[in-house]
Amino acid sequence: MKTPLHVKLRRVGRTFLNHLLSFLFNNNPTEEFLDIKDIKTLAIVRPNYRIGNILFLTPLINEIALQNPDIRIDLFVGMKSAGKILEPMPNIDKVIDLPRKLLSHPLELFSFIKKTRTKKYDLTINITSGSVSSQIVSSLINSKYKLSFYDEKSWMKLTHIVKQKQLFKHSALSPLEFLRVFNIQEFKHPKVLDIKLTTKEKALAKKELEQLLRDANIDSKEHRIIALFRNARYEKKIADSWWIEFVDTLLEKDKNIVIIDILSPDIPTKLNEKVLEYSNKDLRGLASFFDNCDNYISADTGPMHLAGSCDVDVIALFNQTSPESFGPLGKNSKTIDIDKLSAKDVAKLV
Repeated sequence: MKTPLHVKLRRVGRTFLNHLLSFLFNNNPTEEFLDIKDIKTLAIVRPNYRIGNILFLTPLINEIALQNPDIRIDLFVGMKSAGKILEPMPNIDKVIDLPRKLLSHPLELFSFIKKTRTKKYDLTINITSGSVSSQIVSSLINSKYKLSFYDEKSWMKLTHIVKQKQLFKHSALSPLEFLRVFNIQEFKHPKVLDIKLTTKEKALAKKELEQLLRDANIDSKEHRIIALFRNARYEKKIADSWWIEFVDTLLEKDKNIVIIDILSPDIPTKLNEKVLEYSNKDLRGLASFFDNCDNYISADTGPMHLAGSCDVDVIALFNQTSPESFGPLGKNSKTIDIDKLSAKDVAKLV
């Protein structure tokens, strides 16, 4: 499935508006340092509706929390259900979901402004400097300091601007460059996605998995459990015919493998009778389920990064995007470029 025309047109419109606003308003970069110990309340703005982009905030959040354990963080995101993944993390106070298309809904915009201005933050970090919606939201927040990356398309008023040095290839690690404003030289947290699943969450998911296997008369101790997710956006999606051949080859090569097809609103039925099925609308519950499996396999998609935020070994199948920028970050995770490989070839590699 190709990217829809309305999506392409929306991107062009956003780019034009950014260029116009950046022409009218401009910022000069500053190298003035802040003391992270002085920052008690922090707003992070990422008005995005994709699970992966929300999860990409965790390296920055976890590093800030280790550098200043007393800091309290509010997240301004585009999708409440995705933001809820991060809300239970230790230093998160609350997740605030943003009304879609703020400018075309004046009543919602007024309500949001009123709610946003009641709290005073020490610092606001606008993650995506060139985004119109992100700049609008960041501008509305009542904050002593405002920080973003330098971008020629940026027009919002900032107190601090960081020039990116492209220190990290992966998109999830790029926000760590914001820590240069605090003159932080060494990182304390591993450079991975981590949503800080609790022991209780993992235990509940373990019971679910064990019950699923018991119902299918499968002994988990004698099998390797693989969670598989078939959905992805646009060109990244892999056809079911490919998945069928892949699963058939995988099961032929190893009889001790059990494949669990992860269902979603877009994938409501399992692939075939050779696989089990599981679904969970609670994304932290889904992550906890992945955590109890031996492997997770999918294309480059939000649930892949959700799996990458826990301890499961991820095998990511890439056919469009860059693994260096969007691949799984777990130490035992792997990426496979499937562009010129058959389903059987990929199954053998797995």
